[in-house]
Amino acid sequence: MENPVISIIVTVYNHERYIERCLRSIAMQECEYPFEVFIGEDCSPDNTRAVMKRIEPEFPGNFHFLYREHNLGDDNNTDLLRRCTGKYLAICEGDDFWTDKRKLQNQVSFLEGHPDYIAGFHHCTVVGEDSLPNGEKYPDCLKDDYSFKEFFYCTMPGQTASFMVRRVKYETEKKKFLACKQFDRYPEDRRNAFILLANGKVKVFQETWSAYRHVVTGGTSYSSRVKVNEAYARNEVMFGKTLMDYSEIVHNDEAYRAARRFYYRVLLKWSVGSVRIYPLSHSLLEVLRQRDAIMLLLGVVQWYAVLGMRSFLGRGVTL
Repeated sequence: MENPVISIIVTVYNHERYIERCLRSIAMQECEYPFEVFIGEDCSPDNTRAVMKRIEPEFPGNFHFLYREHNLGDDNNTDLLRRCTGKYLAICEGDDFWTDKRKLQNQVSFLEGHPDYIAGFHHCTVVGEDSLPNGEKYPDCLKDDYSFKEFFYCTMPGQTASFMVRRVKYETEKKKFLACKQFDRYPEDRRNAFILLANGKVKVFQETWSAYRHVVTGGTSYSSRVKVNEAYARNEVMFGKTLMDYSEIVHNDEAYRAARRFYYRVLLKWSVGSVRIYPLSHSLLEVLRQRDAIMLLLGVVQWYAVLGMRSFLGRGVTL
């Protein structure tokens, strides 16, 4: 094949019921830019591997089926990324799928014509086990350009299956970010959103071109397995510290201000309520020591007010 312009990675684990739809949604793409697809099946205990081996002969040579000899966990994703050669990177996890055959074409065409943009996202439909809309609303960004303001209010530029990024720049900055890492585990989509904003403009197409499968009971995604406890709270606070350290490394003052707003908000968040990791007095004192303490405290009030209003208006929100 021609040198690929787009690299697509698909991590697969326990996706017996979903992987065929995922892969066929990639194969249906009508795109003038050549693309390569790397699919990593990570020793699923269900029949995912059998399904993939059955359908593999139906796919063209730019689809590379990789069957792991032992479970790699996070290294499955790492290995797939190492194999990529395209200018752009897209991701579609094995239980999600694309719904528009021009998704890749639209995103790459935009990025080719707008070199100041590092990434492009779009909206998604949230579906259940039956692949039908389940009534949930993803916290989509309703602006054409994503911003640190939207990041603060926990809006996302798009779900993982809507991700299209300049690959080399993203991988370079991801390594810098992980070198600052002070948390054990935190949602990668929020990490990616911040990294991208710190390094360029982020486009949000106001169309729905993918489906995000959210299965709460028995699902394998991060959101289906996460437990809101003290460990989660500490990870969120330390994620905020990581954001500040990374912002200083990339010398982005706007990113640093956004990181500080995030950090002090979550510090106070986990000083009240049923899950507390710090005494409220300790956290308030830390905030009041800052020169912009009033603005930081007002930011917390604004956060609750804005998210409360968005929820009242029927928008998807994330706390």
